[in-house]
Amino acid sequence: MSDPNDPFADFEPYEPPQKPERAKREKREKPPREKREKPERQPRPPREPRTKAAPVMADWPDEPREPRPPRAPRDNEGGDRRTLVILSAIAAALVVAVIVVLVIYLTQSQQEPTADPVPTAPATQAIPQQTGAPQAPSPSETAEAATSGLSVTADGFTITDAAGTTIFTHVWADDAGPAIAALTELFGQAPTEDFQNGDAENYAYNIYVWEGFRLYDVFLNESNRPRSEVPAPTFVSFDSDIDVPVTDDFGVELDMSADEVAALGPDSGQGGRFVFGSDRNTFYQDGQRRFGASVTVEGTRVSVTYTFRAG
Repeated sequence: MSDPNDPFADFEPYEPPQKPERAKREKREKPPREKREKPERQPRPPREPRTKAAPVMADWPDEPREPRPPRAPRDNEGGDRRTLVILSAIAAALVVAVIVVLVIYLTQSQQEPTADPVPTAPATQAIPQQTGAPQAPSPSETAEAATSGLSVTADGFTITDAAGTTIFTHVWADDAGPAIAALTELFGQAPTEDFQNGDAENYAYNIYVWEGFRLYDVFLNESNRPRSEVPAPTFVSFDSDIDVPVTDDFGVELDMSADEVAALGPDSGQGGRFVFGSDRNTFYQDGQRRFGASVTVEGTRVSVTYTFRAG
């Protein structure tokens, strides 16, 4: 029994009508094709070679022009070659002349003696100057100048002539300029200059060097004390290479051995290093400075340095 509440209870499904079957077409047999005979190809006749026609220009004669006759050589060609050869010869001669002049100049410059350096520091004290016309030194004067010497003491150093007369004196607190000029005259040549850097405990120094002798001059800047309060404004050292006689106040000679220096009675030292005059280390006492000396012996070389030693 169908449900009265179901609107589709009495619904019948739709069935489409069947399609009529199509009749199959019969294939017609095609008649066989007749084979066509291909016509035989006839050989082509050979082509005649083409000739490229010469371009024809407007208003140009059809007939070819006659070739030009060869040009005759110019009369001045030989002259140009001769001129070139002459100029080349002149240039070569000039080069040779320049080379010869350079060789002669260089040969003469090597043979010319070099001039001695001129002292740079002015002599401002204690060096007597002759008046009148200068005269060439005699052989005896040259021999006397060669025997001039140095004497180094606790207070400074002096320069003496051949007769033993003191001609210059330098104390440790003096400026170095006059001493440089006097030493330049003594050694016969200007010094070479060197520089020793300072540190927190030592001052910097300008060093003036002659053969076997060194003069130290303190170098000060704005942050340093004035020169009058420097323990050693100047000091010196000398060794066996010096070529003028030099003496000191401890009796040290520059050809002594270490045992001979030790026999002089130093305050302290051994093994080739000795200290003399330790009690002289004073400075800034009424402007006076008195130095002791340190002596070093290395083989046959003896070095002596006069300077302030703290302690």
